[in-house]
Amino acid sequence: MRIIKKDDKVIAIVFDGQFQDGTTPITDGKWPLQIISLKYPKGKIWPGHYHKPMTRTTEGQMEALIIISGSVKVSIYFEKDLVEVLKLNSGQGVMLVNSGFGMEVLEDAEMLEFKNGPFVEDKIVFE
Repeated sequence: MRIIKKDDKVIAIVFDGQFQDGTTPITDGKWPLQIISLKYPKGKIWPGHYHKPMTRTTEGQMEALIIISGSVKVSIYFEKDLVEVLKLNSGQGVMLVNSGFGMEVLEDAEMLEFKNGPFVEDKIVFE
């Protein structure tokens, strides 16, 4: 895992596909999108459970992109300024914390994108 910062502000977290043993929080517990890595041996059991419904209020948009297969180039922006360009392959990903992004598919790709909701059409395109 690698953290990308701009002026001491976290703008992205890059997932390299390497996991620590056990349950490991990756994001700040106060962020609206939580990511936790899980790495356990065969036979680990969690009891059935759910999380109590409650009202949560958040500001900002966070997104996580996980590459299932293929390869993509992801450009990370802070506001409209390009900060870094990443090449992500199968099993890798990135979480956009205080940033925007652009993307180019380099090899046929299957990806999952996660973001806090509910969905609102609020995209600002600047390229």
